[in-house]
Amino acid sequence: MTSEAFLRALRRELPDFEARPSQKEMLRACESALKNNKILLVEAPTGVGKTFAYAIPAVLAGRKTIISTNKKNLQEQLVQKDLPLLAKIRPFRFAPAKGFSNYLCLLSLRGLEPITANDLQEKSRLVTWAQATESGEVEELSPPSALWREVAADSAGCLRHECPFYDECFYFRARDRWFDADILVTNHALLAADAALYLQTGRGFLPEAEVLIIDEAHALEEAFSGAFTRWVSAYTLEALLREARLLERRLGLRLAPTLSRLETLAPALFEELRSLYRRERQRVAPSEFALRTEVELIIQVLQQLQGEIERFLSKPPPSLLGPSEQKLQLLQVRKFLSWLDEIALTLMSFIEPVQEGSPRVRWTEALERSTGLNVAPLYPKTELQDGLLARFDSVISTSATLSIAGDFSYMQEQLGITGEMLALDSSFDYANQVRLFLHRVEPPERGVLSSSYLEDLARRVREIVTASGGGALVLFTNARVLDEVHRRLQNALRFLLLRQGEEPRPQLLARFQRDGNAVLLGLDSFWEGIDVPGAALRTVIITKLPFEVPDDPIHQARVERLREAGRDAFSEYMLPRAALKLKQGFGRLIRSATDVGDVHILDGRVLTRAYGKRLLQVLPQGIETKVVS
Repeated sequence: MTSEAFLRALRRELPDFEARPSQKEMLRACESALKNNKILLVEAPTGVGKTFAYAIPAVLAGRKTIISTNKKNLQEQLVQKDLPLLAKIRPFRFAPAKGFSNYLCLLSLRGLEPITANDLQEKSRLVTWAQATESGEVEELSPPSALWREVAADSAGCLRHECPFYDECFYFRARDRWFDADILVTNHALLAADAALYLQTGRGFLPEAEVLIIDEAHALEEAFSGAFTRWVSAYTLEALLREARLLERRLGLRLAPTLSRLETLAPALFEELRSLYRRERQRVAPSEFALRTEVELIIQVLQQLQGEIERFLSKPPPSLLGPSEQKLQLLQVRKFLSWLDEIALTLMSFIEPVQEGSPRVRWTEALERSTGLNVAPLYPKTELQDGLLARFDSVISTSATLSIAGDFSYMQEQLGITGEMLALDSSFDYANQVRLFLHRVEPPERGVLSSSYLEDLARRVREIVTASGGGALVLFTNARVLDEVHRRLQNALRFLLLRQGEEPRPQLLARFQRDGNAVLLGLDSFWEGIDVPGAALRTVIITKLPFEVPDDPIHQARVERLREAGRDAFSEYMLPRAALKLKQGFGRLIRSATDVGDVHILDGRVLTRAYGKRLLQVLPQGIETKVVS
């Protein structure tokens, strides 16, 4: 079957389906990439229909393929809607791949010891659900369980074939389907975890495949950076101590002297850390870290604790325990040992230079509720290239935001990907669907938030929202500004006013869409992944150009590295990132061919600074633009 024949058959399944020119162009490019084992980067704006454009060639190629998305909702759409539809036309096997923690662990459920009457009732509900569920997936459990963390599967503690419930295990039954599938659908976080395991052991936990398709590819770098970031906080060691005391009581261990020493050293370290490193986030080099000796002492105690527990494991279990109890004991100890090892390695990587992988950035944190040490890759290029991309014959990366006015160089540099590039035209008529308003507002200098600026910002938002009759998404770059504007709007609007953090994101978006005239205030994560077609979202307000926070440690380190190399950090790094983020924020408005609305940018720098034109070039051209004083 050819792709053209596939499209004709698809029209029989979807009478209203009509392949768009951009979709056909992408489909042909993906076919060529798979046929010739190439790397392809495709910028496919909303409305192109990129899912079918890459999935149909993957089905026809008949090669083991992994598709990775950033958001769960796209993963669910592929598994529940798009791939089943394609399988009606050309049968193939597909399956979702999710991490351990998405599945119920039957051994942990059996060993769960309720503390309160509510816990006892909840355990009873979980037992009943375990007997009825086919998947054992957390998404299927409604309402969510407060005890899920206690009963979720865990890779560190998992006994695999040694577990008495192995044959019934929800995770491993799902995993068997991974290896049988022709197309496996996963997410960037699991892809990064697989890459980390591959770099450590030479083998990942996902099946080997020939083709990798990365949807929402603009988020891949952040996913890998997050997966390879490690931290230890005061809370981390407090939680470790609580778990150690619990394990000590359950198993009759004799850990008191070691734990007492840790109880003394840990608070002293973080108290000293807060007094020496007072800024919220402060970068530090291993050679300059003032508390190296204190960290080394804690590492020694952790290693001592590890040795004591391993000696316990080497002894035969008490004869009073049955096989299941012994296995449960083993699971609990393995989970704890893995956690212990991870904390010790993180502390070690903070005080010692790392030879392998990407260069590391280290910083202290002194926030109101948390004090800690953090280690992250400067750029996760090595992890991406060696842990992931090099393992596939063909790689297709696609997103609505991969280029800056057709230039892919920034994204290629960040991901370390070189290959063929294709920037598709949008299927939307932006000239007739969108109006752009540029406001002459001068944002405050760094760290200075005047009441006059906040009042002006709140007034403009109020006037815009009143004129549109609600249906507005207001995007911020600063939590304090969001809080101040929210406070000023609370009693000044006749519409439902929602703000990020009030409730989980899915529920918040559902309320926003259901109301139809609501106003939603959001920060970083709301600049992308919001898909609200129709009149419920008819106005997008961008309160400030989305440049990186200047005191972010990773951002600082990247800027320094570029300047040390004699490169222009602003034009090569800061401006491209802001441009792509602006493009994402703008893209929240038009999600279908019938959507119409306005975008307001409340930052006059697009009019007064030299870089303003370059930023505006990333937005659709030919739209009506008005300047507001």
